[in-house]
Formats: sequence, structure tokens, C-alpha cells
Amino acid sequence: MQLNERRGAEQRTDVVELNADVTDVVEEDNRYVVSVRFTGMLREEAGAAPAPFDEIWHLTKPRSGSGGWLIAGIQQAQ
Repeated sequence: MQLNERRGAEQRTDVVELNADVTDVVEEDNRYVVSVRFTGMLREEAGAAPAPFDEIWHLTKPRSGSGGWLIAGIQQAQ
């Protein structure tokens, strides 16, 4: 929906500050699940003041083989 609302206009996000902390690591079935909390400041409009963000990204990776990390979900931290 957001892509349609922009009607082809370019979107640019400047990451001003980025911090990452691993908050959880789980071995589940045949995969690893890692939760990483990202915090920092970003700017989504040219000339705007940076705004804080706080998100937890959940990533998965097979325990065997050469598969890489995939994003399983992103949640807003409070």
C-alpha cells in the first residue's frame, strides 16, 4: 500500500545512528532463531530532524547447510 501511495516517488532513509544488541538465541527444530534489537536515529525526509527508532528483528537460519539468515519478522519495541 505504501508503494502505491508514493506513486513512484523515491524514498530515502538516512541512518544517523545504529546500535544492535542480540537479545535472544534459540535452537528450534532444524533452525536457529536470533532476535536482534536495533535502536538509533534515522531521517526519512530531506532536511527533517532525525527521529528515534527501536525495533526487534527476528532472523532464522538452517542449522545445517549453507542457507543464510532470513528475516522472519520485525516488531516495534516499546
